[in-house]
Amino acid sequence: MAQPAFLFEELQARLFTGTVISAGDNLFRIHVGNVLHEATLAASCLLEPRENDVVLLAALENDADVILSVLFRDETATARLLLPQDSAVECPGKLTVRGASSLDLQSGKTLRLESEDLNVSAMNAAATVAKVNTIFDTAELCCRALTTFGQTALSAFRSFTQCLGESRRMVEGVDETRCASSTLVADETATVMSRNTLALAEETARTDARLIQLG
Repeated sequence: MAQPAFLFEELQARLFTGTVISAGDNLFRIHVGNVLHEATLAASCLLEPRENDVVLLAALENDADVILSVLFRDETATARLLLPQDSAVECPGKLTVRGASSLDLQSGKTLRLESEDLNVSAMNAAATVAKVNTIFDTAELCCRALTTFGQTALSAFRSFTQCLGESRRMVEGVDETRCASSTLVADETATVMSRNTLALAEETARTDARLIQLG
């Protein structure tokens, strides 16, 4: 049985290079010679064109113009990558993101970090958090200097052990400690200094020493 033949006409896009004179909401005006083109951004062009960029322009068979890529840009101009909604960057091996001056991570709603091991190293760190919920199975902290400013801090520990070479606490207002039992052990001298000292006990108050001096 003979198969009918069809006339096939191959349509090809024409390529031009031009200069961006204005950039709008996914609509760009481009000078190609002395002709002005209005073009949209191709899905493969992730770098957002800016004014004075030299771009590769494709004129399609349906009279639509699209920007395929940014060819040349001033070295001092900023760059911005445009990704479609719900995008992902994947790498089967090691991926490094590095900024020589600074690196910013911003999220309009949620920023999530998931990793088997998390290592953070910084010379100086500043954190401002309105509310934080933290659950640690095991936490090891090594700090040379730690300064904390908080309006309200609530901590709950089932077991807490500190080993300090030297410790100083300075409280401007009221300092209150409540517990089932408390023990203070000093190898040499324990000194309590205050303008007024009040000791209250519901059952027994006892002081044992070889020498007790009052006054």
